[in-house]
Amino acid sequence: MIAEFIASSWLFWILLSVGALLYWRSRSSQYLGFVLNRYLLALLTLLLVSAIVFSLMEVLPGDCAQKYIAYKNTQGETITQADIDAERVRMGLDRHLVVRWASWITDLTLRGDLGFSCAKRQSVNIALGDRFWISFGFCIAGLLFAYLIAIPFGILSAFMINKTWTDTNPQHSRRERWLNTVVLSLKKVLDLLLRLISYLGLALPNFLLALSIILLYVFAGEPTPTGLFSDEWRNQPWFGEHGFQYAKLDDFIGHIWLPIFVIGWSATALQLQTVRALVVDETNKLYVDAAQARGVSGMALWGGYPVRHSINPLFNSVGFDFQRVFNDLPIVAVVIGLTDSAALLIEALAMTNDQELAAAILFLVALVVISMNFVTDIVLAAIDPRVRRSVLG
Repeated sequence: MIAEFIASSWLFWILLSVGALLYWRSRSSQYLGFVLNRYLLALLTLLLVSAIVFSLMEVLPGDCAQKYIAYKNTQGETITQADIDAERVRMGLDRHLVVRWASWITDLTLRGDLGFSCAKRQSVNIALGDRFWISFGFCIAGLLFAYLIAIPFGILSAFMINKTWTDTNPQHSRRERWLNTVVLSLKKVLDLLLRLISYLGLALPNFLLALSIILLYVFAGEPTPTGLFSDEWRNQPWFGEHGFQYAKLDDFIGHIWLPIFVIGWSATALQLQTVRALVVDETNKLYVDAAQARGVSGMALWGGYPVRHSINPLFNSVGFDFQRVFNDLPIVAVVIGLTDSAALLIEALAMTNDQELAAAILFLVALVVISMNFVTDIVLAAIDPRVRRSVLG
């Protein structure tokens, strides 16, 4: 019995073991004491989020028993109120809200059980399957797309903010001034284009961008890159008679770029503005002037001082950026025709009123955001002396 309980409550023992290890090591390490505090705070936050999500889902009309009975009613059975009450008792829905939440969070903590989906009439774990990981991959890829563009071009935009269009340095020769003017003009034009793109990204909704791209494919007479695969490859295995099917991989890449580009669009625009503002703010601080007075200039000055100090706040906001990207994903998933957890969330909230499934997806999103914030906190405390001094004294 004990071995069976331990095997069925693996998640609880992992969480407990991590906490016990951190507590043991924190007695001789101030930094690990900080990690332990952040770990306990993350668990407490998750507990509060689970209570809020569970309570909000209970506000929605109807419950699992009514939906189950309604399904039986569609099969020709005559259902009475007594049948509904008996079904509520069988499912434990007659218990107090706090008791049902405690049971839900206990199953989640001990066994990783996300509950029972009334609309799908199966476990939420089975109903979700790999869909949440697909959504997670979309969001991570969208963030990488945004950061890979926003960070270098945001730095370039900050570098060009006070530059002129022409080189008027009298110490340069005529040929040098002409070449420098061409380079400066190209950089200024690029900066203007980037700022225009960032403004469009903030003003243009993601779903409208997705519709515009799909319409362009329609007008061009090309197959639209909706879903994850075309009809030809949707039900085909990755490995055929002759090994790995690279044609399916090519078809997958031809479809997967669209959701990544669309959900990364607004994130790129926002991060461009953020990086530019952070670098400009750091450039105007006194320590940069002091470095210039010591003779530091060029890329050594920019890379070693304002840019390096501007990246840390961006790194610390990864969890919030993930949440913002996921917020854009449901409507984009509906427009593009995806079947990930974001589309499933829209279905659960707007169509089937499946509270258990919606609560599980929202909780998983909160889990990812809180986990990312926890990781960024402890990494920044380890690598940034300023953060380390502020949290460790």
